[in-house]
Amino acid sequence: MTVLSIILNIVLILISIVLIAVVLMQQGQRQGLGAIAGGAETFFGKNKAKGLDAKLAKITKICAVAFIVLAIVCTIVVSHINKGTESVDLESTLTEAVDEANEEAEATDEAEVATEEVDEVEAPAEDTAEDAGVEADEAPAAE
Repeated sequence: MTVLSIILNIVLILISIVLIAVVLMQQGQRQGLGAIAGGAETFFGKNKAKGLDAKLAKITKICAVAFIVLAIVCTIVVSHINKGTESVDLESTLTEAVDEANEEAEATDEAEVATEEVDEVEAPAEDTAEDAGVEADEAPAAE
């Protein structure tokens, strides 16, 4: 990570904390609920709540836009930074995988050749043993 991406991530975290705090400070939308219960707000109470709620709503909108823009900028910066390194890592990983596959294929071929050679050597030996076994069986019978 570069210094730029670290700074952008820190600012993004700070904006998200401010956004969470501002949203939690806002009052819920209770339109008409006071009239149902018979309660009425005074003129000054409406203006005070409306003024504070209006400020919090404005701060929320600004923080939300800043959060979205900064998140997109962070994504672009990180992808631009990682663009060169990922392609090199991918190429080296693929090269290593191909080399390992070639080595395994060569080892398998060598093992098959060795097995064929052993089979070729064993086949005449088995034939000789069978011939000797037949002669050995005939010899005791001749006595």
